[in-house]
Order: sequence, then C-alpha cells, then structure tokens
Amino acid sequence: MFEHMNKIPLLNHDSKMPLHRQAEEQLRKLIREKHFKEGDLFPKETDLARRWGISRNTLRQAIHSLVNEGLLERKKRSGTLVKKKKITTDLSNWFSFTQEMELKGMPFNDLFHEVKLVKANAETAKVFSVDAGTKLVCLERIRSTGKKPMVYFESFFHPRIGLTGKENFKQPLYEMLDETFHIVPVYSQEEIKAIAATEKVAALLQVEKGTPVLERKRLVLDSGRKPIEYNICYYRSDWFTYSIEIKRTI
Repeated sequence: MFEHMNKIPLLNHDSKMPLHRQAEEQLRKLIREKHFKEGDLFPKETDLARRWGISRNTLRQAIHSLVNEGLLERKKRSGTLVKKKKITTDLSNWFSFTQEMELKGMPFNDLFHEVKLVKANAETAKVFSVDAGTKLVCLERIRSTGKKPMVYFESFFHPRIGLTGKENFKQPLYEMLDETFHIVPVYSQEEIKAIAATEKVAALLQVEKGTPVLERKRLVLDSGRKPIEYNICYYRSDWFTYSIEIKRTI
C-alpha cells in the first residue's frame, strides 16, 4: 500500500485538461513507475480526492478508466487493487506481421530496422491531435520471409506513452508496450488501398517506381479509444493478398 500520500503530485486546477483526465494520467504514471505494484491496495478514494482537491465522482471516473484497461481491479470488501494486465483477446480479429507469419508457420526476419525521433507532419499531427513538429518515436522496418523485401513499415507512437526510442523494439511490440508502459492495444481502425509506389517505397521494396503496392494505414487505440500507434505499411502486391470474410445478418 502506498503510504506516502504527500509524494503523489498535485493536479493543475488551472489546466485546460479535465481533472479526471489529469487524475487518470497521474495514476497511470504512478503504476508505470512502480510506486504501486501488482497486488498493492490502492489508497482510499477519500484520501486521494482530498489530496487532489477533487470530488470522489471525478476520481471514480479516472479509476473506472484504469479498471477498464486492466490496470486496477475492484474487489468487494478488499477495495481497489493494482492488477497486472494481459494482452487483450480483442486483438483476435487483427494481427501484426509477426503474428501473421507465425500463424502461417513461415519464418521471417528484419532486413532493415531503425528507431528514431521525428517531427510530426500534418498527417500524424492530425491523427494524434498534437501540434505539427511534436517529436514522435518512429519505428521503421523492412521485413520478409527470405532475402527480398515483402513489406515496409512505418510506426509512429503517441508522445503520451513516454517512449524514448531506446526500448527493446526487437521483442513483440505490443508485449513491450504492455510490460513496460502498461499500454494495451484494443481497437484497430484501418484504411486499405492500392497505390503506385513512390520513388522511396519502390527503392525499399525493390520494385519499379509506379508499381502497384498495397498501402494499409492502421490507427491502434487503447480501451479508452485513445491513440497509441499510427502504422503505415506498404506490401508488395505480387506477394500479398488481403482477404476479408463478412457474415451476412439474416
């Protein structure tokens, strides 16, 4: 149990960010930095609300969000406990490249792998609702089951996650986000279309400029529908087909 209540940072009542969102972010940070550990009993709502100068209803909004994410668990008679999250089964309807290849029993490898800090352009700034020029961690990869490139990825991560670019991106991405940052992807919004390969994409995929490639843009959200990752993939059309099954409602 966290006994040093005076060490919990105060909320900014003059900020434009709603108090329940501030409380949610502070609690998430305390759990992420292990001030609260798995199985710990959370402080009493009355004590936290008094510390932050907010109502219990406002605090409960923040706690409810973290319960939905799996960071906290409410138990009768025991109170609210810190809980270790697992990767959600809501991911079963969409897969990472790693999962796709593993399901097919096909070995794969990174032909190119780079993590860097970039400035948000107009597109990523709009997707993440941040200012253009905001620094984002970007993961670039070219992957394949052989020696020739099959797919090129660009993944941008929302700055609220707290990534520095020094994390171990060699391990499965969503496992790393869960274990290190207590962030679990739940929803995926996707846009898929055929485009003519630009000079850059053509060079990376080793095809002629203007060759048709499959472009997939995926926005990954957490349980509160807050953006986590914006992923842009370019697939060689001679090696990939996107298959969709739709059930008719009778």
